[in-house]
Amino acid sequence: MKKFLVLLAISCCGTSLYAQPILANSKTKIYLVRHGEKETGKDPALTGAGKQRAGDLMRKLKDEGIKHIYVTEYRRTQMTGDSMRIQLGIDTIHYAADTTGLDLLKKIMAHDDLQSTILVIGHSNTIPKLIRRLGVLDYPQENIADDEFDNLFLVRYKKHKARITKDKYGAASGASAGMKPL
Repeated sequence: MKKFLVLLAISCCGTSLYAQPILANSKTKIYLVRHGEKETGKDPALTGAGKQRAGDLMRKLKDEGIKHIYVTEYRRTQMTGDSMRIQLGIDTIHYAADTTGLDLLKKIMAHDDLQSTILVIGHSNTIPKLIRRLGVLDYPQENIADDEFDNLFLVRYKKHKARITKDKYGAASGASAGMKPL
């Protein structure tokens, strides 16, 4: 019986947090990107191309009024946000890199960012799940391809419904490598 109650409490908590983006409004803009190109090894840094991409991201979003940058505990996400943090003086907030998105939502709510413009930097296996956690329930759950770094997602809310747009930034990568960068 105790196990059932614990599972019930966990599932209710998860459901409750899953519904929280409804508190968002038309002012809410949540940008999501995967970290830039990375070296190999445990907790790798960005490559030269990844550092260039971080600068491209800053130039693309510099006039969007971003209040906070959300990064994981890994250097590659932090380094991807460094250009914006340093050049524009935007604070970074750390969240757990997991596929539930619960810690990210808790941090967004704790920093009163649910009705702000923010940037979330994540990973190939977390970004699709975070998009769904933010309310875009029909977004595919497949991981982003390992060689794809140029996607810029934007989640907005209209009449309490999450909507997503996808853009590109910086040098083309992955399947879009043959396309002209935006």
